[in-house]
Amino acid sequence: MSSSDRALRRRSRFGDAHRRLSPALRSGLAGLAALLVAGCTAGPLYGTNGVGGTDIGGAAARLPYAGRIAITQADTRTDQLVRNELLFRLNRGQPVTDPLYELRLSVEGKARGVIIQSEGVSRSVIYIEKATYQLVRLSDKVVITAGERSATVPYDQTIQLYQSQRALKNAREEASKQLAGQVELAVAGALSRTGG
Repeated sequence: MSSSDRALRRRSRFGDAHRRLSPALRSGLAGLAALLVAGCTAGPLYGTNGVGGTDIGGAAARLPYAGRIAITQADTRTDQLVRNELLFRLNRGQPVTDPLYELRLSVEGKARGVIIQSEGVSRSVIYIEKATYQLVRLSDKVVITAGERSATVPYDQTIQLYQSQRALKNAREEASKQLAGQVELAVAGALSRTGG
């Protein structure tokens, strides 16, 4: 028997098996396949639609305080990193117009060496950033919430100056994002409790 004859017999066996399925079973399998495909919720990486077609941008724009929280001006680069992240997070990317609240923010950061080798160069370093904040309602100058948050990010330092400066910069940016996230949660919680 040639290989083409074997392939023909295999095809005919599959065709016979497919024909032997009842129409109800065939439609059930087709429905199952359609459900599996419909369950896929992948969407574009960038855009306002989230999983399942939820409108993230529209929901954020409907928050009562989006675009209404001013943040005090930054004095240092570290302040500026946290301030920029908070402006985006608290106001959902909207420009601040006619603010209802003001977030008074003060940030400080420092690096501490952990392991010092024989030549006196720190190899493992911890960058610590602390923020002190007050959320003030501008209509009556009442402090809605106040507190302090901190973030810690480890990084490695080498004898190469550029590489060490870059590692410190990356650690500061990461700590600023973590810190902004913590302050955002505290502010959002306080506003939800007061009916913000």
